[in-house]
Amino acid sequence: MAMKQAATKAWFPEPLTPDDSFAQRGESTFDWLSRCTSLKGRESRRFLNHNINALPSDWQPKLLEHLRTREWQSVFFEMVVGRTLQILGASIAVEVPVTGTNKQPDFKASFSDSTVTVEATAPELNRLVGRQMSANEDLVQIIESLAPDDWSVDVWRLPKLGPNDSKREFKARIRQIFTNLPPASSFNEPSVRIEVDQFLNGEMALTLRPGRRGDRTAPVRGVATGPDDAEQRIAAAVANKKRQVRKANTPVILAISTSPFGDLEDYDRALYGLSFEEVDIHGRQIRTGFRPSGVFGAVRSQPPTIAGVLAYRDVGFTRVVDPVLYVHPRFAGALPEAMMRLQVRTLKASGVAVKPATIQNVLVDMQFVHLN
Repeated sequence: MAMKQAATKAWFPEPLTPDDSFAQRGESTFDWLSRCTSLKGRESRRFLNHNINALPSDWQPKLLEHLRTREWQSVFFEMVVGRTLQILGASIAVEVPVTGTNKQPDFKASFSDSTVTVEATAPELNRLVGRQMSANEDLVQIIESLAPDDWSVDVWRLPKLGPNDSKREFKARIRQIFTNLPPASSFNEPSVRIEVDQFLNGEMALTLRPGRRGDRTAPVRGVATGPDDAEQRIAAAVANKKRQVRKANTPVILAISTSPFGDLEDYDRALYGLSFEEVDIHGRQIRTGFRPSGVFGAVRSQPPTIAGVLAYRDVGFTRVVDPVLYVHPRFAGALPEAMMRLQVRTLKASGVAVKPATIQNVLVDMQFVHLN
């Protein structure tokens, strides 16, 4: 349950000037929240104020400053991890120095039965994808500016145009598409699909739908693909954070966010390893097994630096999917019972063993953003 505070504060106050416009290109989330008066803006401020006020009072102003000046998603994730620990029943202290070092892990979480040190990290995933999505946003804004007021557009694929490439031909094609649309009120089908192959060094795929859904003309932006590097970055995060927590005097849990790209298979492979099968020259299966190639799979005699990983896959204003606890196979101690009520994954000789969660919708007390 959340810690009680003596008073609440509007860390994100309501703007005085009406402004329902969308976030501008290059505008930070903090700046957008400071000015936007739309339902989404109001709900997001309510969510942030509720959760910041639930955290230890001495951390609240520092957290706000970090949301303003540092990488938003990383600091947002630290807030989510702190709230997770509280909701699971812990009293948390923030950035407690590790004795004999200059390291200050994010949290010391004291549960009724034990205490753990928790370090949170949100590694930057799929950087190539992120850059392509940023370039695509210019094209999406062109589509939104030219679309009829009574239609919405799902954007699936776009040509590869960089910020310095001419958009003249792209704009002309979009105008042509929208010119041929009838009024939405007279359109009797649920949608129309537009596909253009070999278009401006790429391709384009759009789904046009009559009417508007939500507050954006283009509510779906599935326009970037690329190599999935979540597995590699999970493994790298574990290796990089060992120095931060090596001399902690409690079991260490590393909280990792792979939102929005990662899934549990990425964590399984990165931490534990992967299943395999062998076939003979005729293609017949002759052997199957599990190869413990993950960062938790090494055979050593000493206890591990990190006792486990708290795995987050989807972290945002509207929801946080229940985290999953991965326990290091060489960890011989006990972790808080409250954490063990989450889904727990362990490494066995045959592969990854899964103990189902005994609690669901763990973080509902965070009071997520609802726009309906």
